[in-house]
Amino acid sequence: MALYLEQSPSRKAFKSLLGNANHLIITALVGLDGIERGVVRGIPDDLRTVWSPKNAVNSARRSRRLILDMALIRAIDAIDVYLREAVRKPALVQSNGFRRDLDAAVLSIFRKLQAVARHGPDLNDLPLAIVFVMVAWRNRSAHTEADRDAPEHYLDLLRSSGDEVASRFSGLSAEMLLDGYEAMRPPTFKEVASLINAAHHLVAAIDELMLNSLDIEQFLKDVVWTSLSDSRKLNEQIEQARKRRAASIWGKDPSDRGDAVLRLLAQKGFSKISTKQRSGIVVPEVLISTLQRQTPKSVLRWARPAD
Repeated sequence: MALYLEQSPSRKAFKSLLGNANHLIITALVGLDGIERGVVRGIPDDLRTVWSPKNAVNSARRSRRLILDMALIRAIDAIDVYLREAVRKPALVQSNGFRRDLDAAVLSIFRKLQAVARHGPDLNDLPLAIVFVMVAWRNRSAHTEADRDAPEHYLDLLRSSGDEVASRFSGLSAEMLLDGYEAMRPPTFKEVASLINAAHHLVAAIDELMLNSLDIEQFLKDVVWTSLSDSRKLNEQIEQARKRRAASIWGKDPSDRGDAVLRLLAQKGFSKISTKQRSGIVVPEVLISTLQRQTPKSVLRWARPAD
């Protein structure tokens, strides 16, 4: 039986952090609108704090800006989380050059995006352009000294693609976006929502590109090795933990071992082949069978990293 992996663990971590952010932002803005219109005049008793603004309308407007700024930061951080997770085992990024460039960027999401652009020449440029603009915009508003200017060719792309930007990102005006970036004004809800949309598109595209370029056998080995290494008990040596975990699955009777391996892989996001699949990777049946035939000792040899 072949198995299918639609999206990487890295992308799941991204979605977990960013989630349905637009809905949550709108929910917060609806609450602030209630304050501005005088529908909300006091604080619920169960909050157990004091709220006595001198001007409730001004406080609501300032809170709206804070929420949008924080949403902007959250979206950018979610992309950073995706890229950091992508180089951890099981490694989505298997290219040594791409890994070196991401490592060299250290904490700079701007430089990580530059690495993405270098190693993903087939990526659609519009989501990447919007994300670059928003990262530089955030850096300017935070008064950082580095990475304050989006690459000029991405700015040119946005200038020349106004109709496509509006079509793909719910009527977003590329001209207003770039004017706001240059003026360093606070981002609007539509701009932040478009960034979140662009972040989802960008991560989905990177994920598909990386999955399609994987050495599938090596990735499966990484998945197994990580699983064997993640179940360490208190005061247990790591090698003891791996042996115990391997024995709990590959030490089963051959009649039960195959299903135990499939359950392990299901926990890691693998599923049976779907007729609706449109992207992702397929782990061939022969590779699954090879894994199912392992013993506790042999699976440790098979999955152990070369380095």
